[in-house]
Amino acid sequence: MKLEQMVEKFQCPGCVCGSDTKCGRYTPDSYGLRCTRHVLGTLLVLIGHIALGLPKGFCCPGFETSGNRNTRNTIDIRMWVVGTKPGWDRFNVPVWAMVVDGFLFIRTYQPRLNSTFVDVVEGGTLAMVPQALNVSEFIDEID
Repeated sequence: MKLEQMVEKFQCPGCVCGSDTKCGRYTPDSYGLRCTRHVLGTLLVLIGHIALGLPKGFCCPGFETSGNRNTRNTIDIRMWVVGTKPGWDRFNVPVWAMVVDGFLFIRTYQPRLNSTFVDVVEGGTLAMVPQALNVSEFIDEID
């Protein structure tokens, strides 16, 4: 799968810029890991913005520092095609993970920077991140 295909599968659904990479706004980042123009276009009452292309547990972008509501309309995502993956270590810590339809979804935390990413690894397995919690074991508890 190419980056453009992953963007169309995971970022384009619900994006206010368009439904595919031919929207005229598609702009890959300098690392080739995501579209930088992506804007979440779906807002759920009491939950906030969500990324329609991502599974439950990985679709919420997080919070702005200004309040206690999910008010962000962008999500920090990195997509990794077959044969590539993040360098997880003490500075990029895989916290949650789940495999859905041949893709490994990981909530990666960078404690030194206090930031998070949703990593999507094509063909990834839970064995790649043995220290991460398997979200599929408690998916029914997530809103």
